[in-house]
Amino acid sequence: MTKAACIGFAAALAAAMMDLLDATIAGTAGPMMQTDLGGSYADLQWITASYPLAMADGLLTGGRLGDIFGRKRMLLIGAAGFTVASVLCAAAPTIEVLIGSRALQGALGAVMLPQVFGLIRDLFPADPMGKAWAVLGPVSGLSAVLGPIVAGVLIDFDLFGTGWRSIFLVNVPVGAYVLIVGRRHLPAGGPAVH
Repeated sequence: MTKAACIGFAAALAAAMMDLLDATIAGTAGPMMQTDLGGSYADLQWITASYPLAMADGLLTGGRLGDIFGRKRMLLIGAAGFTVASVLCAAAPTIEVLIGSRALQGALGAVMLPQVFGLIRDLFPADPMGKAWAVLGPVSGLSAVLGPIVAGVLIDFDLFGTGWRSIFLVNVPVGAYVLIVGRRHLPAGGPAVH
């Protein structure tokens, strides 16, 4: 296990963590979003559901894009887009814009997440690869479970008066980390042979 591979893996892991955390983070803030933006209870359901629906619809395509154009490239494109979509969620002036931005987040997460699995194979030989999978599993599960807790803490702290919007803004530093570290330490890899 080389140092560069471990650093690259940390960037891929951060991308997976950001993606899976956002799958569950919005539910806690629902009442505050409704108070701020209006909307019905059905709209609140769409804020939560639009993300996993878009993600599930796009996972196979996202994985194939990595095969065609390269995993590193698609992870970085997905991370950049996901970060921008997170800012759009945070800045949403209406419930409809928020729902659309959540769907965009899910679609870009579907581009980003499959690359993590392929990059593990690209980064590590057989024995260390098993250790990387052993790290990815618990981090993924914990990220999804921690979504509502992280949302509650961020809303409670109300950093800079951002209220519920901070649950999406937290992705900006994580996305920046993925882009900066991933660009430097993930293996370039080319498109797969078709």
